Amino acid sequence: MRRIALTATALLCFSQVATAVPNWSQISFATTSSNAPQILAAADAFMSSKVGKEFPGKLLLQANTADGANPATHTFVPIYKSMADRDAFVEKLQGNPDWTAFQGVMEKTSQPAGTVLYSNLKSWGDINDTDHTWMAHAFSVNDPAAFVAALDALLASETGKKFPGQVYLSAVVAGGVSPVTHVISVGYASATEMADWIAVRNASADWAAYQAAANPASDFLGSSMAQDLKTWGPATLKDIVSP
Repeated sequence: MRRIALTATALLCFSQVATAVPNWSQISFATTSSNAPQILAAADAFMSSKVGKEFPGKLLLQANTADGANPATHTFVPIYKSMADRDAFVEKLQGNPDWTAFQGVMEKTSQPAGTVLYSNLKSWGDINDTDHTWMAHAFSVNDPAAFVAALDALLASETGKKFPGQVYLSAVVAGGVSPVTHVISVGYASATEMADWIAVRNASADWAAYQAAANPASDFLGSSMAQDLKTWGPATLKDIVSP
């Protein structure tokens, strides 16, 4: 019961500050290999429309390459610098014919699998737009401060300084129906870069120290892997996460 209370308090606090920090959504859906090109073409058409060109953030279309029993095959990830940016753009979509046309294609070619809204809390590493292989590690966190401190220590360690990618810690704001409260998203240039880093990381005392600090503050709930198929939008990831 104490853990549930701590988690609820942490989520309430994060929800209250969400308007002032970057946010992103995980909009998952299931489709077939023959329908996937139609969805990509529809996304291209929408993002090339007048209203699509007013999108202020960054949009990713990802293929879910390793996701366990999750029926979703793909995910749209819209990323905004603030909740105000998100709200303003969503308002523009209401009744817009180009948005309606895009939704029509999605209704005919896919099945929705879930939507979760996240608030980005902190980032580390080389923030760039060239990493397209992503690992998402899900946690139920009972001590957010200790969890962040463990990540800070790992990324500042000698091993952490060798990390080649980018890391984001996000809190679930809405849509979560599982014990997940936080997600660590890690971007790599390739699966090979990811495998090489994991081998270095796992062999280090710094990784063991991170686990010793993070484990009491959280429960690890699993990982998934995704690959960017295409990205749109005027903003860079560095634009979005910069203060």
